[in-house]
Amino acid sequence: MILANEWWAVLQNYSLSIFPVQIIFYLLAVTMLVVFFTQHETIANRVIKGGFVLTFGWIGIVFFLLLGHELPSHNAQAFLFLSLSVLFAVDLFTNTYQFKIPRTGWRQTLLIIGFGLVMAYPLFGIFLERRASHLIIPGTFPCPTVGLALIFMVTSFPATKRLLYLITQGLLLLWAIPFPIIIQIPQFGVYEDSIMLLMGLYSLGMLIRSWKLIGKQNRT
Repeated sequence: MILANEWWAVLQNYSLSIFPVQIIFYLLAVTMLVVFFTQHETIANRVIKGGFVLTFGWIGIVFFLLLGHELPSHNAQAFLFLSLSVLFAVDLFTNTYQFKIPRTGWRQTLLIIGFGLVMAYPLFGIFLERRASHLIIPGTFPCPTVGLALIFMVTSFPATKRLLYLITQGLLLLWAIPFPIIIQIPQFGVYEDSIMLLMGLYSLGMLIRSWKLIGKQNRT
């Protein structure tokens, strides 16, 4: 098992090696949010899914395969993120699920809070007095990018043809819920990943709720 200081050293090396890509990808994440709230669903979905194809592909290749050799099980983790990239790429053509702004007020409020928390990942790092090279930023780092994807997934639950959606959601939840509890927080002190854990639990709860609602509609 890698030690905490060794784990942070990997992140520091990654941050310094890719600079300023993390800034560009953070702006990409901001663009995805702006397009989601301001553009037609068809355009927004293409931009969002295309953004996740790029970011998850980057994380799988650059973060894990090229610069994350010291991380435990980096090949398996790279496979997970590359799989997510492929799944979003496939849905660019199949349109199995569509991201859209919820109609109910409480869901809109939770959506905005969720987006705000995820995008504030580096701000929480600053509050924790981390150096700049230790800041975890959405777009180029796995956990906040997964958190962002989970919030988007909450806005879509296909009534039919759910297999692609469920596989994508399952891989995201596989990363979001167990890792912060078992590894990230207790072993490495990545308290920012409490945000991803919260997004995972919220997304799982909404998935169960949506499944039950669809089941009731099918029975009536």
